[in-house]
Formats: sequence, structure tokens, C-alpha cells
Amino acid sequence: MIASVNPANGETLRTFSPLTDSQIEDKLVRSEAAYRAFRHTRFSGRAGWLERAAAILESERESIARLVTLEMGKPLKAAAAEAAKCAWAGR
Repeated sequence: MIASVNPANGETLRTFSPLTDSQIEDKLVRSEAAYRAFRHTRFSGRAGWLERAAAILESERESIARLVTLEMGKPLKAAAAEAAKCAWAGR
């Protein structure tokens, strides 16, 4: 099992089953296909996706900050600032 652990207290937050070899192979095949399609995407299309990602980061900043704090031990205020910085960079 793979575990997500709170670094502050060692508590296991959640466990995950590792992927099988066939699941990994499927993901590699799908990522190759996505790359081949994405590389032909015009800048305007890519910009739209980044704008949407930035909007999600901003609207879910507090929940993202709580998750980053739990899983990485980063202070809550710093985690929220990082989400805002990533939204800014996306724009």
C-alpha cells in the first residue's frame, strides 16, 4: 500500500493501492496519445485551459491549502499563498 502521511504527527491520512503493471502501461499509452493531440493545440486553446486551472486554484484555495498543510506540513497561510501564486503564474 501507498500511504499519505501527515508529517507533523505521523498519522496516516489515506492509503492507496499501487497500480498494476497493466494499469501503468495503459496510463503510458494514454499519456502518449494525449501528448500527440495536445502538441497541435493552438495557444488560444492552451491559454483557456490555464485560465480555467487558475480559476479552480483561486476558488478552491482554502481547501487546497488545508490539503497541502496536511500532506506537506506547510503552514496554512503559506499554502494558501502558494495556491494564489500558482493561479497568477497560470494567468
